[in-house]
Amino acid sequence: MRERLLGALLVVLYASLMVFGPPTLFYVLVYLLGVVAVIELFQMAELEEFSPLGILLFSLLFLFAVNIEKAVALLSYYFSTFAVLFHTSTLFYKLLLSVPAIFGTLLLAAFALYGMKLPRNFFPVLYFLVYLSFGFVSIALLPKHLFLLLIALVWSTDTFAYLVGRYFGRRKLVPSLSPKKTVEGALGGSLFGTLFSFPVALKFGILEPGITALFILFFLTVVSQLGDLLESALKRLFGVKDSGSTIPGHGGVLDRLDSAVAVAPLLLLLGGV
Repeated sequence: MRERLLGALLVVLYASLMVFGPPTLFYVLVYLLGVVAVIELFQMAELEEFSPLGILLFSLLFLFAVNIEKAVALLSYYFSTFAVLFHTSTLFYKLLLSVPAIFGTLLLAAFALYGMKLPRNFFPVLYFLVYLSFGFVSIALLPKHLFLLLIALVWSTDTFAYLVGRYFGRRKLVPSLSPKKTVEGALGGSLFGTLFSFPVALKFGILEPGITALFILFFLTVVSQLGDLLESALKRLFGVKDSGSTIPGHGGVLDRLDSAVAVAPLLLLLGGV
């Protein structure tokens, strides 16, 4: 119990630094979380020797995304056609669509150089590496008010899903993936998560009062729980209980941020960034 409290305190302190710190510190803190998550992914898959390549790919995508305006200005200065292509969105979307292919090609090349056979879990690792990269990039690009909404929605959904499931849960949700999750817990998490995040969304002018706002937030709470289940499926596939032991009493970074990584890209779209 003491270890869990210590872990919770560390999480709160880290989140406080992200909320109240300057933008540069926010980017650095998100980046560090992403690096640890990538390391945990390769450790779960027992492919630790390829962690440096995964970190490199994640870092390049992250640095380009958070400095996208500077990168475009610099490239446009040297290559006049770049500005035209970028601002017509042609090149930008091609770059986004090519990320899985680039990541996959480089990982395959690394296996070939090491003389290794393609492992059984290669494609799950590749998929999740791309998924994590876009998730953490989305978190980094969130304005502070959307980041606060992300915290409010994810934490309240997770907390009430646990509490309602523990005291009122009867029917298992997806026992093959997560034996402790219940239908009642999932519904309670989404309902209370919606109610708790609703005033936050209104206070910062993210959504207008009304049924539509409630529906959007409820949908995001569902996505939050799907992100949790997706990480549970990954752990089952790799035969591990936790993604790591980075946070005392709480497992790894992926265990704590699986829902946030799933919700952040949708919040980014919601904010029109």
